[in-house]
Amino acid sequence: MPIRLDMRTLPAIAHRMKLLRLTTGLSVADFARETGVARTMWHNIEAGFSRIGIDAAMKLCDKYHITLDWIYRGQDAMLPHGLAKRLLEVVVADKERD
Repeated sequence: MPIRLDMRTLPAIAHRMKLLRLTTGLSVADFARETGVARTMWHNIEAGFSRIGIDAAMKLCDKYHITLDWIYRGQDAMLPHGLAKRLLEVVVADKERD
C-alpha cells in the first residue's frame, strides 16, 4: 500500500514553497522556470492544490541549500542560518501585510 501525505500537510508545504519563492524575490513564472515546472503547476503548489514533486524539490534543495525534510515536513534544523533568517523576515512581513 503506497504511503500518502496527509492532505492537511498540503497547505503547510504550499506555505513553505511560497515563503521560499518570496525570499528570492522572483515572480511565480520565474521561480517555476528555475524549478523546471510549469507556471500553472507552481501556482497550484503554492495554492496547496498540488504537492511539489521530488525532482523539483531536489532542484530546490541543490540550488537553495534546503532539505527535503524542510519542504515536506517543515523541519528547519538543517537550514542555512542566512536562509532561516530571511524566511523569518518574509513571514513577519507577510503577517504585517495581512
